[in-house]
Amino acid sequence: MLKPTKAAGLEQQHHHQQQAHGHGHANRNCLVPQEIYDHIAEGGEAKPRNSLLKEMVLGFLAGTFIGFGFSTCMIAAGQLSPEYRKAEPGMFNLLFGAYGFPVGLTMCVINGASLFTSNIAYMAAAFIQRKSSAGQALWIIWLSYFTNLAGCLFLVQLMVSGEVFHHREAFTIELALKKTSYSFGATLTKGILCNWMVCMAVWQGNAAQDITGKLLGVWFPISAFVTMGFEHCIANMFVIPLAMKLGAPISVGTFIVKNLIPSTIGNLIGGGIFVAMAFGLAFGSWEKAICAATSSAAERVAPGLAAKLHLGPAGAVSAVPAAGQGAVELSNGSGSSSGAVARIVDGGLLPKSHAALAV
Repeated sequence: MLKPTKAAGLEQQHHHQQQAHGHGHANRNCLVPQEIYDHIAEGGEAKPRNSLLKEMVLGFLAGTFIGFGFSTCMIAAGQLSPEYRKAEPGMFNLLFGAYGFPVGLTMCVINGASLFTSNIAYMAAAFIQRKSSAGQALWIIWLSYFTNLAGCLFLVQLMVSGEVFHHREAFTIELALKKTSYSFGATLTKGILCNWMVCMAVWQGNAAQDITGKLLGVWFPISAFVTMGFEHCIANMFVIPLAMKLGAPISVGTFIVKNLIPSTIGNLIGGGIFVAMAFGLAFGSWEKAICAATSSAAERVAPGLAAKLHLGPAGAVSAVPAAGQGAVELSNGSGSSSGAVARIVDGGLLPKSHAALAV
């Protein structure tokens, strides 16, 4: 029996490593965290290259999808009796969050609709990675904001014309009055919390490589944010105008000042800072720049300190001790998941997707 040559062994090892990094590989249904971040940044890079018509249509559809989702939970859990909702608030909130609104974001993620709240994370990640300019990022974000609004208002009119909420107006009006009763600061804070969860749902939806995984990745964070009563500015563009059409004593000015402005600002902060910027510091170019600057400062203060703290400039070899064994991480400093990144553990080479096993 012929022994495999060293070259053949290395080629086979490289083949397996390529398979491990393949986004659509049949045996690997989920991207690793670095790949998710890269994928989101690449998605943000691609959006400014779309035609104006395409982005407008996808933004309009996103508004309608969110409206469909919120209509579902208002007609289902929202039609429970006021007595039950008061007696069992926890169960009501769970049912309200679990059934309905995840439908809207799932349709956006799977079908490529352009949603304002998720575009914040896409475009912020692209900007951090220098794949998009600030002007391009702001253009896509605000274009989706107003096209989402158009889709929401269009669906409101269809719902009213179709008498979908006929004899079921009470809960929608009650919800809209509640949403416009909070202080500016409270609504802004709930907007931050909302888009933190929404963008995590988008993150996880992009990580999954099959429909079932995308459904589950989106469902948990979205059901959580609705259950906790956070503020999603696009959903509010549907719910509050619908309530106004159904007879809620809310003026356009009250809607904009008491809800839309603070929830929009909060959504911008939640998706841009707590998701895109946070992961940019962990997996993006900012992480390498900050580590390099920290390493340089540490070396000036005390030579050798950077090595002890495992702070190395991009592209350097950092010693990462593991329990009972030596480990060295090799990086090409590109920030890309497709780069030659591996970990050598006691002389054996592990692909990046298995690196956690070496710690």
